Amino acid sequence: MSDKAIIILCSVIALVILAASVTFAVLGRRNLKRIVRILGAGVFLMLVVMIFPSYSIQGEPFALGLALVQSMCAMLLNADAGAILSAFDGYTLGFIEFYKAVVLALLIIAPLFTVGITLSFFSDKFTRLLYRIRAAFKPTYLFSEINERTLCAAEDIARKNKKPVIVFAVRADKNDIDAASLDRIKNIGASVINDDIVNINHSLKHERNYYMFCADSSLNLDAGLRLYKKYNNAQTSKVNMWLYTKDEISEVIFDYLYETFNVRLINEEKLIAQRLVSDYPLYKAVDGGKLSVLVVGSGNIGLEIVRTAAWCSCLGEGVESELNVVDLYGEKAQSAFDKMAPGLREKMNITFHTADINTSAFTEILNKIKPTYIVVALGNLNRNLETSIYIRRTYGIENGLPHIHALVDHKRAEEQILPNLSVSYWTFDEKLMKHTSELIGSLDIKPFGSYEDTYSDLRISASYLDCLAVAHNAAYCGVTEVNDRNTPAVLTDIYNQVMFFKSFSDGFAVSIPYKLHLLGLELALDGEGNTELLEAALSDKKNIAKLRAHENKRYEVFMRGQGWTDLELKDIKQGRLGDKLKKKNARLDNRFVKELTEMTGRDFDKEDELPLRNMPTIIKLANALYGKSYSVREIKK
Repeated sequence: MSDKAIIILCSVIALVILAASVTFAVLGRRNLKRIVRILGAGVFLMLVVMIFPSYSIQGEPFALGLALVQSMCAMLLNADAGAILSAFDGYTLGFIEFYKAVVLALLIIAPLFTVGITLSFFSDKFTRLLYRIRAAFKPTYLFSEINERTLCAAEDIARKNKKPVIVFAVRADKNDIDAASLDRIKNIGASVINDDIVNINHSLKHERNYYMFCADSSLNLDAGLRLYKKYNNAQTSKVNMWLYTKDEISEVIFDYLYETFNVRLINEEKLIAQRLVSDYPLYKAVDGGKLSVLVVGSGNIGLEIVRTAAWCSCLGEGVESELNVVDLYGEKAQSAFDKMAPGLREKMNITFHTADINTSAFTEILNKIKPTYIVVALGNLNRNLETSIYIRRTYGIENGLPHIHALVDHKRAEEQILPNLSVSYWTFDEKLMKHTSELIGSLDIKPFGSYEDTYSDLRISASYLDCLAVAHNAAYCGVTEVNDRNTPAVLTDIYNQVMFFKSFSDGFAVSIPYKLHLLGLELALDGEGNTELLEAALSDKKNIAKLRAHENKRYEVFMRGQGWTDLELKDIKQGRLGDKLKKKNARLDNRFVKELTEMTGRDFDKEDELPLRNMPTIIKLANALYGKSYSVREIKK
């Protein structure tokens, strides 16, 4: 074969290699490591093919081997470019100068791909190094899993902080992570480190925020306990830990441990339920002195909503309440509810119904009740919306009732679907030769429970409800203002120390707007922080009596919803009114107040009034923690 033919053949082969490399790089464009490696291999092969003629035309017997050696040298910036290019001098091929230019370009860029390929194999090490450098100057946010919960929480953090240091520490290679998740991680400037979250090292100069949100609660608990062991002796306020859990095991463990840093147990169902009754208060659904709540679906979320709605439906004298629950396995759901909240069903007029929502049995149940507040929490978005539409058609809408709330997983469905759930009246315009529509009305289905809403503000004092909970616990401990001694960090530590008080403070915080409503008052974000109207209302003994009756009932239902039952007087030992091991308490209701007063010498009326009289202080403390001031005003009609 002639020298010219060899050069032409090598040119064609080089073009084929180039085309193949670009094609594979495009197919693997979601993975930067793969792109660098494919293009690097392509550059090397093109060099071998295009350098080969420089030795072949000289009659070298080992032309291919020498081409390989020179290509390897080129990748290490050690090739003799002048000698390679001069070998092509004297040929009259029309494209020979372009050929030489391409070879020179490959010799120049080859070392860059060597560096890129090398870095791609050690990218995890460089990511760790970069993390250590950035962590020395800023707070960090570390996630132990890549899933919808962690991605939504990380995106919320990225929105509310300037270039935060976010790391997903997972035992997985990037190649094993789906492309959509990698895109979302890249969009918020986060990093992925292939390691256990507990092994990520850094100083404690700045806050370290750990999020264990694996779907398996046992894995979260294991990581949480190892982190606790790692930082327990550090006596630091710089470590915060959020732990996703669906069971009582974590609650019991962290109620036993004295927490030297902030530990928050994230019960997804409880977060969703409490946000629902806060965003859409039950007292706004009272019609003619009656509140009738209907919950369709009794899975984990449905039963948590029933428990939460039960203690929020304690709306004082003059309001009769009932709760109806419909599920395909109503009897089984009722049995599960009775196990988790013994005796609560009978006390709060809670009825479970068995029906398939796709049959006439569901219609028959709807025809027997007249709900004013409806929650649809089935296992599928379409089923939730279809069931909500059917319920709306069954009951209609009069004076804004009944309120219908559908469980929606993602904001995009909430933003794209729900606004368009409207009914129009169509007529044909003969002059315009087209149909025209007139809006009759919206189906008015309110969404709740999206991942984006549930996993936003998961930082202490991030939401106002958080601040109210911290403030309630602080006021209970005698704190009246935020100052140099009682800093937000100190108040958070106090709140953090006992898991039971956290849970109770969270519930009390949710109940504050309900208590204000009983007095004809409400919270308003006006920046003034005025609580004079509340203070004046609390000076009236009738109002105190009304609030005390409400709080006693709410407390009883709240505790029973957590599985607590009555402790008889004969079982009281050493003056303790509760038995935490058996979840029994002598003060769930007021049957034995007189006897208990005689036994203990305590003024229970005064003790019951204390958190109520603390409400102005709680609101002021919460305002200081939140950084924005709410005032108490008369309800605007």
